[in-house]
Amino acid sequence: MNQVPVSAPKKRPVFLTVLCVIAFVHVGLSILIGLFGTLTSSNPGWFETSGMLDLFVWGAKEFGLFFSLVLLLLAIISFFGIIQMWNLLKIGVWTFSIPMVIFLLVPFLSLPSGLWFVLVPNLIIVPLLILLFILNYRKMS
Repeated sequence: MNQVPVSAPKKRPVFLTVLCVIAFVHVGLSILIGLFGTLTSSNPGWFETSGMLDLFVWGAKEFGLFFSLVLLLLAIISFFGIIQMWNLLKIGVWTFSIPMVIFLLVPFLSLPSGLWFVLVPNLIIVPLLILLFILNYRKMS
C-alpha cells in the first residue's frame, strides 16, 4: 500500500504577519474614515467639532456621498486582500495593491492642491506596504 506523505501546512513568516497586522490597522482606519464620511455626507453639521474632524466634515460637504463610498469600497476590497495574504494566498497581493493604488490616486483628482498635505501618511505607508508585500510574494502559495 502506498502512503501519500501529508505535507504540513505552510507556516506564515513572522515578517508577513507583522505586515498584515500593520495593513489591517491602516486599512481598518481607512474603513472607519470612509464610514464616517458616508455618514456625515447627508448631514455634515451634526458632526462638526474642532480638530481633525473638521477636515472630514469639510470633505463630506465638498465631495459628498459618492467620494466617500468610493474610498470606502476600495478600503473594503483591500481589507479582503489582507485577509487573503494572511492565509498565504498570492492573489491577496493584487487584491490589496490595485485598490490601494486607486485609493491614493482618487484624492489627487478631487482635492485642491493646497490640501494634498493630508495625503502624506498614505503616500508613505501604502507604497511601502505594497512593496513589502511584493517582496514576500514568493513566500505565499
